[in-house]
Amino acid sequence: MMEEQQTMEAVLLDRYVRFVDEVSEIIAERGGSPPSLTMESILQGIPENLSWQEREAAVQRTMEEAMSRYREEIEAPAEAILRERKASRPSAVKKIPVAFGGNDAALYREALDGIEPEYPQLVGPPGITSMVLRVSWSRASALRSFPPIAFVSSVHHNILVLYVGDYRPGFSSRGFYLVYDAMANSVAMVPRLPTRCVTMFSHCGMGSGVTVLRYGRSQYLLAELLLRKEDHGLTSNKATLFRWWSSEASGWVQTEVVLPLPCEPDEHTSEVNYSFYVDTFFAIGNTCLCWADLLEGMLVCYVLADCPKFRFVPLPEGCSKLDPCQHRGLPDQYRSMSCVERGDDQIITFVSMDGYGQGRHISNVELTTWTLKNPSDLKAKWTKGTASFRIRDLWSDRFYKENLLLGQLTPTFPVLSTTGFSWWMTLRWMF
Repeated sequence: MMEEQQTMEAVLLDRYVRFVDEVSEIIAERGGSPPSLTMESILQGIPENLSWQEREAAVQRTMEEAMSRYREEIEAPAEAILRERKASRPSAVKKIPVAFGGNDAALYREALDGIEPEYPQLVGPPGITSMVLRVSWSRASALRSFPPIAFVSSVHHNILVLYVGDYRPGFSSRGFYLVYDAMANSVAMVPRLPTRCVTMFSHCGMGSGVTVLRYGRSQYLLAELLLRKEDHGLTSNKATLFRWWSSEASGWVQTEVVLPLPCEPDEHTSEVNYSFYVDTFFAIGNTCLCWADLLEGMLVCYVLADCPKFRFVPLPEGCSKLDPCQHRGLPDQYRSMSCVERGDDQIITFVSMDGYGQGRHISNVELTTWTLKNPSDLKAKWTKGTASFRIRDLWSDRFYKENLLLGQLTPTFPVLSTTGFSWWMTLRWMF
């Protein structure tokens, strides 16, 4: 969810981001590719009375000639037109340069110059707002080999952080982090975690992604929390917290931490099995981050400290738990958690569809809410909401039956507001 202070209080944001190639747009404006450069016309010019070796060589040679013509006659003029337009109409998006070192410095600068976030249309909940990345990179640029993939990993107030490309920590895939400030309409690029610090053999993910915390009007901190792998390949409660401060140029800061994870002894060995998988993560106020397992509890950390410490907060007592013999599945299908700020107070809201997927008929599944005020306080305790309802109450509601005319749809994937105590759910048919 992203807050838009200037237009509306909040929007529901699609996490998957579409790419728009501005060079391709201009090529389409000019009529696209001429018939002489279509695949069919290219192959028609190859004689039929050739051996297969000769034909393969002819196809390869003809394709190279056609690509060269396409580059010269179609792409180059389109890029020239785009450069003229950019020069006469400067971008409204402010590009925030970040000091980069190493061999990728020039590539990151080129990437930043040629990328602009855009919202074609902002809509209020329950409508979904989609983000678009417009790119104007040259067709000869190495950036064109990047997969046109972007994903919104985390949002805090007006700050969004995205993965661009198929990059994820520990893998050698191509990509980078992109940070967009919706209030300032500015964009910055952050490099990947150093490969010397994290590999697929040294660390593994916890189910989360990069998290953002806004601690000033436009100052932010990015955090990646990765579990360390033991020598025998198993994971432990030892982890590495990587942090990036927008206000500093020191790069990623690496801190080794021990996580207070819930655990159980293995029945057959002396090993300890740690049970924690991050289903959702979010900021608490302007000082803390939270990583939540919707079946176990949450890790809370004051991430601005030089030596950050983690605290585990279990789920509310009496909250229905998954049968240990069952696979954990997708808890966010029937549970959700977020933080709401009320003045100086931060209030964690947890919503659960108790009984969902646990043998109870869907009409008897009960939606219950819990709140935890100021979770950084060691004495804070969960408070159960006074109001709850069963799914059958929704189906029998007069407005639902007479106005929505949806029939007996099952609510799933609850989404909690970060600006108030409200929530939305998707509805699907039961088969």
